[in-house]
Amino acid sequence: MNPRKVTIIDVAREAGVSIASVSRFLNNPSILRKSSRERIQEAVKKLNYRPLIHAQRLAGGKLDTFGLIIPGYEGIFYSFYALEIIRGVSLALERKNIDLHINIFWDKDNFKASLVDGVIFADIINNRNQLLRLLRQKIPTVVINRKVEDLDVSFVAVDNFKGGYEATNFLAKHGHRKIAHLCGDLSVQCAKERLDGYREALKNNNIPIKEQYIKAAGFSRVLAREALKEMFSSSNTPTAIFAASDEMAQEVLGFAREKGIDVPQDLSVIGFDDNPHCVHDGFSLTTVRQPLGKMAYTAVDILKDLVDEKNTSIRKIILAPEIIIRDTVNLA
Repeated sequence: MNPRKVTIIDVAREAGVSIASVSRFLNNPSILRKSSRERIQEAVKKLNYRPLIHAQRLAGGKLDTFGLIIPGYEGIFYSFYALEIIRGVSLALERKNIDLHINIFWDKDNFKASLVDGVIFADIINNRNQLLRLLRQKIPTVVINRKVEDLDVSFVAVDNFKGGYEATNFLAKHGHRKIAHLCGDLSVQCAKERLDGYREALKNNNIPIKEQYIKAAGFSRVLAREALKEMFSSSNTPTAIFAASDEMAQEVLGFAREKGIDVPQDLSVIGFDDNPHCVHDGFSLTTVRQPLGKMAYTAVDILKDLVDEKNTSIRKIILAPEIIIRDTVNLA
């Protein structure tokens, strides 16, 4: 018999049980008598039966597959954040024997919820309606890297305000009063919160906030370069820069080298992410480490509990970042 055409009817006939019994075996075998389970298991093995995932979903069964939805943006395939989230989620699922289904949201909501048991959103950027759709469909869902306070959905986020505050405060405590900030995309929650933290740290250190020191660079090295050209075209240049990502901070290091600006003697630089690739001409970047691996593992654990109905409560978890001191801040 062609194994691709074996049906639940064939299994029931081979095992000498009802179709309903085979369906129960596929979705909740513990409710069947041991003798029935053994006959069905033997028939499944003999016939090499493989249930269709859609049939399993309709029958209320589990697919042992979780979805990961990543908002699409320029540079996503080179993004340290995206790659770390994919790696973290993949490793966490591998340990639980769960498969991963990745979907990148560009401008159309084409995610098929029938293919997964639950979904992790790697941030919400222009796809809030997609999140709302899956919540309406009662799909177990967890959001990472964004605090979603207005919806009944679990999330695991990083305290980006604290990260921005601590980075700026670190520079201020080492004598800097002319501290600039290269912002990320301010339509994204994490970038806005890092900017808010920067502003609050300046305020608490009695340092005037100068708008010419605040440049929107959208997490882009190209835009960071343009912002730096503008910032250093005046006579009142900063002595320190807090960049909202390590990649933008790396652009600062390259710019400083080209202009003959000594780092960290004349210009201190601190980034955000702890990207291991951000080493420039022997400089190891001082940065704010966000626990991306922990965020991914925690999200997987929460989603597994939701799918298994072990813990269906809404959980809102915020993880603390950490300053990693290396070579690019003058500590004298």
